[in-house]
Amino acid sequence: MSNDDRCTKPQVKLFFSIFEAHHDGRLFVATEKWDERRAYALMQKEMIIRLYNHVYADPAYWNDLGVEDRIFQLASAIAVVEPDAVFCGATAALLYGIGSAYSLLDKVQVLLPRSTRRDMYEFVEYRRWRPGDVWQLGPFTLTDPYRTVVDIARTSAFRYALGYVDGLAREYGVEREELRAYAQANCRGLHGIARAFDVFEHMDGRSDNGGESEARAAMILAGVAAPELQVEITRPGNAGYYLADYGWQMPNGSWMLAELHGLGKFEDDAQNDPEHTAAKTYRAALMRDANLRAMGHNVIHFKLSDTYDVKAFGSMMRDYGIPTTKPYVDS
Repeated sequence: MSNDDRCTKPQVKLFFSIFEAHHDGRLFVATEKWDERRAYALMQKEMIIRLYNHVYADPAYWNDLGVEDRIFQLASAIAVVEPDAVFCGATAALLYGIGSAYSLLDKVQVLLPRSTRRDMYEFVEYRRWRPGDVWQLGPFTLTDPYRTVVDIARTSAFRYALGYVDGLAREYGVEREELRAYAQANCRGLHGIARAFDVFEHMDGRSDNGGESEARAAMILAGVAAPELQVEITRPGNAGYYLADYGWQMPNGSWMLAELHGLGKFEDDAQNDPEHTAAKTYRAALMRDANLRAMGHNVIHFKLSDTYDVKAFGSMMRDYGIPTTKPYVDS
């Protein structure tokens, strides 16, 4: 090893400080001038990476973080470095608990005044939007929930935007007309605002989560008639009810029901044997389906990955006899 490759004692000490930060579930922020110099030296040796001004991490630690953890930890570090930073878009929505479409969570989104210039970072995206009102949530300054969702709806693909619009209704009790009125009063003239109003038309807080919203968006894009959500079918003898994610009532009064299968659909965290629990839950689902069919209804099951090819997904749904309509055109 050459002298250039060796770490000095201060650099080694800093490296352990970085690992201590990771142990606490956070990134390392170099607040002292000497720490910044030592961090830069370690970065030159490719031992750490710089994620933002004064913010560093060990590459292995960063690469092992999940999508949401990356956004949360980097946003938390930026809030320390720049207390006046305003987070927006999908980053603000994640912090509000409104939604988290992974396709929109590749970077932390921060508002940047139009006259300001900044260094560019791989995991940070600057947006030059007018912030409107801002909310304080712990250490974070965020665009307000309404504006956050409007910005996502006007700048993102329909299949992802719908989950955030649904999330605002589900988590904050916002009605469609309430969101429309906000956008008309505060967002007129913004680029893409017309497409945002189109997304609002499909807002439904009954959607249980972002995956269900994304699947419903794929149905709408494919020209499948908008389903009823969280359909309850009364069991014989009024012994409770069966619940389905989606449903279409047919002319004869029966229901065509559809279930979206997420990763945890047949798992129970309370059990110590996930494989046995999954099999048990799957058998219960088969029995439920058999009972529904005996009552004159039909049930189909699909995965979110089935919706990625919208055209093929639409054909599959039509083959089951599900009603159709004009496909939604995402502008």
